[in-house]
Amino acid sequence: MADTNNEYLTPTEVAKLLMVSPITIRQWAQKGMLVAQTTAGGHRRFLRSEVARFAAARGVKLVGQAQTILVVDDDRQLNKYLNAMLQTHTEGWQIFSAHDGFEAGRIVQQQRPQIVLLDIMMPGMDGVEVCRSIKNSSDTAHALVVGMTGHFTPQVEQRMLDAGAKVLLRKPFTTEEILEHCGLNSLQPA
Repeated sequence: MADTNNEYLTPTEVAKLLMVSPITIRQWAQKGMLVAQTTAGGHRRFLRSEVARFAAARGVKLVGQAQTILVVDDDRQLNKYLNAMLQTHTEGWQIFSAHDGFEAGRIVQQQRPQIVLLDIMMPGMDGVEVCRSIKNSSDTAHALVVGMTGHFTPQVEQRMLDAGAKVLLRKPFTTEEILEHCGLNSLQPA
């Protein structure tokens, strides 16, 4: 297994994490699907955060790494509902909750979730700032951010997309919408 403290991984280490052959990793790198750095000796090395981003974008669990989701919403009832719904549909995943932007930032740095469901309007730091902070850190930029709001406008949507979110969902939304945009719709309920 790859050393979890090493920031750069060899193709063989990445292959073990993704449960594919090293040849597949090299092909993905050649096609530009998985970003690689090249050493002075001509060998490919992959940033751990790039591998995590690649896996999260495809809903792939890295071997030996717990998959995590962070739900951020100051509406405690909705937060609790989303947490329970996700636990039903994501066997083996860890689900964390935060009720404001500051708490979200702390959990993101500690847990480095693959997916963040993020409300925009919260006390203190709003969702756009939280999203920007997630995407500006090399440790967390891999996270798939799905924004949520009850106050949808094209301008709010554009701000969230510019901050790095994949999409901004309008409240109320369906379970299917959440699962689809988080890349979890292929998972079976537990």
